[in-house]
Amino acid sequence: METNATDHMRADLDQVYFDRVHPVLPLIYPRNFLSWADQENPGAARACLRSAMRTIAAAMSAPGCRFCNEFYAETCRLLENHNMKSNPDQANSIEHLQAWLLVAHYELLRVNEHQAMLTAGRCFRLVLMARLFEIDTYKPGETKFQVSHTNLGKNNGFKESFSFLEEKRRTFWLAFCLDRFLCSRNDYPLTLSEEMIFTRLPSPEANFQNNQHICTSFLEEAFSLSQKGAPLSPFAECIILSTLHGRCMVHRRFFSTKQQTGNMDGNDFWTHRKLLIAALEDRMQILSTTLPIHADSGPLVLLAHTLVHSAIIKLANTADPAASCWRTLEQSGTLTAYDRRAAASAREMVLLAKQMPSFSCFKGHPFLPDPLACAANYLTSRIGNFPSSNEIGVQDIVRLLRDLQGINTLARVYFD
Repeated sequence: METNATDHMRADLDQVYFDRVHPVLPLIYPRNFLSWADQENPGAARACLRSAMRTIAAAMSAPGCRFCNEFYAETCRLLENHNMKSNPDQANSIEHLQAWLLVAHYELLRVNEHQAMLTAGRCFRLVLMARLFEIDTYKPGETKFQVSHTNLGKNNGFKESFSFLEEKRRTFWLAFCLDRFLCSRNDYPLTLSEEMIFTRLPSPEANFQNNQHICTSFLEEAFSLSQKGAPLSPFAECIILSTLHGRCMVHRRFFSTKQQTGNMDGNDFWTHRKLLIAALEDRMQILSTTLPIHADSGPLVLLAHTLVHSAIIKLANTADPAASCWRTLEQSGTLTAYDRRAAASAREMVLLAKQMPSFSCFKGHPFLPDPLACAANYLTSRIGNFPSSNEIGVQDIVRLLRDLQGINTLARVYFD
């Protein structure tokens, strides 16, 4: 059964999608979508995508909220029907995959994290089956950093438009980030590993919107370039920071297991930790110079700043189980110094929380409550040492989580 939304409401949600959802989840090439959006029968996969776009747009619109459940039910029905009737090639179509990815983000916003995890798992398998992790392949004997500018856009022997390939890249990277966000929050093993990636980082938004070719770096290349290369887009910075979140989680899990089995090597722990600290400090410096927070900052700029601070806090907490590995006074001093750095990051998060009310609650990333809660938990654990300032800081963050809880299930969980 279709929703009770009128044609005018559906058309309005299409606009809401690009006004509010796209700045958070920059996935769809607008001109391509608008070329078939008003068709009565655009095809099964496109119908799924259109419905998914309207579903999450309704979730990020005050007038559209009352249609959320109806749009969600309609989208799920379309996706299940498409799954039953389609062949493997149709099931791996980019529109079908994008629809599932948007549904997973909608469920994180409006349903619950458990259902979002189930849908995300399905989406990750579709990403692997579509081989979106190796879009930018190269010739034998050529390293991934030597791919010529003209080779980009060649896939399976035919020329594809830049915007079409860019949609594929963005689909992969949104799935990659969602994998990091969900797994780091729940301490689950990652599904999409870094080692298999041969897909370049997404282009700047202006290039994507104008279908203008640009050669971007690979993930590992972006890390090695550090501050020497051209500034990355907010989306690309969020990808790098979600990667660091994943690496911090792997670091914690690996050495926790080693400690439990009695095979802990303190030197390896501190060496690996030092590399992560250096990478996080590097990203923080880059963000402060190329993507500073101001009144017109977009939601991905805001997310990037919260991600880098929450990663620093989580890395500080990682050292607690490794206390038995403190072999030298220098390592103990390093821990104390980094704990002060984590405290500074928590205070920065408080300042960000104070600025966020100027942003519309409907424009926040679905995962935004997690880094906010990370800072609040850190401050709460240290209220005995710094009662007045920490209590005020926690109140500022809790106030923002309260404002977000009406439209974000993660915020509701943390606030409760």
